[in-house]
Amino acid sequence: MSIISSRGYLHLKGIKESKHLTSDKEVLEISNEAIAKIYIPEVGPNAVPLTLNVKVGDEVKVGSVIGIRTDFNIPVYCSVSGKIIAEEMLFHAVAGRPVKHFVIENDFKDEKIKALEPLGEDASAEEIVEQIRKAGIVGLGGAGFPTYIKYRGVKDIDTVILNGVECEPFLTTDYKEMQEKRELLLKGATILGRISNAKEVIIAFKADKVDVMAKLNEIIADYPLVKIKTVKDAYPMGWERTLIKELTSREYDRLPSEAHVIVNNVQTTIEVARAVLYGEIMTHKVVTVSGDGVTKQSNVRVPIGTKVSSIVEFLGGYTDENVALLLGGPMTSKGQMNDGVVILPNCNGITILKHRAIKSLPCLRCGACVEHCPAGIQPVEIKIAVESKNIDRIASLNAMSCVECGLCSYICPSKIDVTEFVKKGKLQLRLQEQKKLAQQKAAEAKK
Repeated sequence: MSIISSRGYLHLKGIKESKHLTSDKEVLEISNEAIAKIYIPEVGPNAVPLTLNVKVGDEVKVGSVIGIRTDFNIPVYCSVSGKIIAEEMLFHAVAGRPVKHFVIENDFKDEKIKALEPLGEDASAEEIVEQIRKAGIVGLGGAGFPTYIKYRGVKDIDTVILNGVECEPFLTTDYKEMQEKRELLLKGATILGRISNAKEVIIAFKADKVDVMAKLNEIIADYPLVKIKTVKDAYPMGWERTLIKELTSREYDRLPSEAHVIVNNVQTTIEVARAVLYGEIMTHKVVTVSGDGVTKQSNVRVPIGTKVSSIVEFLGGYTDENVALLLGGPMTSKGQMNDGVVILPNCNGITILKHRAIKSLPCLRCGACVEHCPAGIQPVEIKIAVESKNIDRIASLNAMSCVECGLCSYICPSKIDVTEFVKKGKLQLRLQEQKKLAQQKAAEAKK
C-alpha cells in the first residue's frame, strides 16, 4: 500500500485487479425475458412523493411519464412497455427506507412514445437547459443531483470538468461508456461548455486509461473547446473537491461554482447529448456487477427499475450463502438487507463480496485517519465525541464536512469502522437541528 504525494490521497491496494474483472469484457445486454417486471419508486431520492401521472391498472410505454419530482420539477420515465399491476413496498437505497413502488408488468413489446423532440443546432442556452430538465437527467456518478440546476442562470464559470475518474474499486461503467460512446461524450462536452460560457471543458480520467485516450484523440480536433487531462491513480480523486484542486489548483467553501467550475459525470454528459441532439431519454443503465460473491462478473445494461435479484440470477447467482451486497462500490456504499432493491439512474454498481469476519482492535491514536482525510477533518476525534454523546463537540469538529468516502476506515490499522461513527455523528447533528426547528415552530405557534 503506497501513499501518493499529499494528504487526502491514497493508492488503493488491488484496485487494478478488481477493475480487470469487468473492464476487459463486453457489456452484456440482459435479455428482455429476464425482466418480467420493473419497479419504479413513487418518491424521489429524498423520499419526497412524486406528483403521479399514472395509477394501478394503467397501460404504459417506454417514455411514459410516471410522475414529476416535486422538489426539482423533473419527470420520472417508464423504461419498459406494459401494465401497472400493483404497488409494493420496497427498500429505497437512497431514501434509506421502504417506499411505495409501482410494479410494471413487462409486455416485452418495447413500445415507445416520443418524450422529447430534438433541438436544432441554433437552440439557445435556455432551451437546452429546459431540454435537460425535461429529459429528467441527474448526476450519474452517484450523487443523482438534477443536472439542469447547475446550468440554470449560470454565471462566472470558466471551466467545466467531466469526471471519468471512477476511483472506487470494481466499478468500470464510466470506463466502458467512454470507450463505446466517445462521439456522444465529446458532443455533450461541447454542449455543456456552450451553455455555461466556459473557456474550456476538461474530460478527466486516470492515466492508465490509454485506450480511452487514444480513441478520444482520434476525433478531438473537431471539438476545440474540449481538452483531455489525466490524473493519478488515487482515492478519492473522483471527489469533485479533490478533482478541482488537482486540475485547477483552486479551492472553495461550499460549491464548485465558487471556484468558477461546474463538475459533471461523463455518463451524464453522454445523456445530455442524447437528449439535446436526438430527443432521447434515459431508460437503461450500465451497471458493474462484481466481487467474489457473484458467479459471473460483468457490466450489464438493464432497464431502470430492475431488481438486483434479477441481475444476479442472470449472472449465475451467488457463490456463497453468506455475502455482503453493496449498491455501489465498496468504499462508499452501505450493505443492503436483501437483493430486492432496484436499479436507479445514479446506480453504477453492485458489489457482492463473500462475508469476512473483521475483528476491531482498540484505537492506536496513530492519526492515520486524520492524515489521509480528504475533507481535512479529524475522524477519530469525531468517533470519540459520538461515543461520549457530545453533540457540541461533534459540531465543533465539522463532522458535516465528511463526504463518507470510507478512507478513514480503510486506512485504520485497528480495523475500526471510523466512517460509520462519523455518519452517526452527522445523523445526530441532523436530528438536533430538526428538534430545534420543531421547538421554534411550537414556540411561534403559542404566540
